[in-house]
Amino acid sequence: MVQSLSRATSYVETYCVRVDNGERVVRAHATGFFLRAEQALLFITNWHVVTGLDPAKPSVASGPTPSFMKLTVCSKAGWLTELTAPLYDRKMAPLWKEHPEGPAVDAVIYPLPRRLEDHFVFVDIQDAVSDTEIDDTVAKDVFILGYPFSKEEMKSSFGINAAYYLPIWKRGSIATEPRVRLGGRILLIDSLSRPGMSGAPVVIAQDEKMVHATDARNSAILGLIRRGEIAARDAIRGLDAQSLRIATEKQFNFLGLYSGVIGNTRLQQVALGKCWHFDTLRELAANHRPGVMPYHSPMPNQFYEAFIDDLAGGELIRKNVHGEIVERVPL
Repeated sequence: MVQSLSRATSYVETYCVRVDNGERVVRAHATGFFLRAEQALLFITNWHVVTGLDPAKPSVASGPTPSFMKLTVCSKAGWLTELTAPLYDRKMAPLWKEHPEGPAVDAVIYPLPRRLEDHFVFVDIQDAVSDTEIDDTVAKDVFILGYPFSKEEMKSSFGINAAYYLPIWKRGSIATEPRVRLGGRILLIDSLSRPGMSGAPVVIAQDEKMVHATDARNSAILGLIRRGEIAARDAIRGLDAQSLRIATEKQFNFLGLYSGVIGNTRLQQVALGKCWHFDTLRELAANHRPGVMPYHSPMPNQFYEAFIDDLAGGELIRKNVHGEIVERVPL
């Protein structure tokens, strides 16, 4: 069984549309995850993922500007698919939402229509963590759930059926005092990582002793206790002690958004990564502005306009591996 936290992440590829011939070229791969809001399903990733720019040096481009991204998700029918999400409208206005401070906060939200949930499985990261509250203290174990390898790297190393769409759980620890966040928003994580981990959720981990039952009746009673539907003292008489066992299990709490190793080469040698605390993501969801592309905005062109027109129309189009349309679903 796949851990629910793994299902809350998405393997992401960003693409550029060439202005000379319209070719769609992979720019990079990264990570993202989902949060559910009242009016929208929110996809969370880094500002530098959607812009292709370094937040510390946004005027310097290290490659072509991404035009759209593909999010790997699973349909309710059980097939794996890629949702195409344009990063700009026809007039080249960005479609993501960012913090009022712009690239100073390396996080964005990309709203997805809630009606997609009729067809695809989206796991909210908040629903996938444990009910147990874990203190976010320095030196606490964390895991970064991301994609350090591209789809092609996974398939070439482990075969064509490699589960590239499931994240790598990279272990680390909290390296700075959480109560004294850097810039008021950042924790440093002691862990080696690769660029594809950008946009990954970070979870705190803690071992807890849990009581389990070996039969359905006692399991149901324990479930009532854990959900607070019945007091433990009232349930004890109904439990069969012979069916109970104690096991140590990892519990997880959501900590924040990972955005890669910090700083210049000298700082990178220390192998410390940035984690934007969950409080910052709440702040972003509550108070954001339309995305701004400060430099290197893609130029309007006929190929991108045709691409946007292709996506319009309120239909979900499913294609087979040969690119042939096999199903159209009105949204």
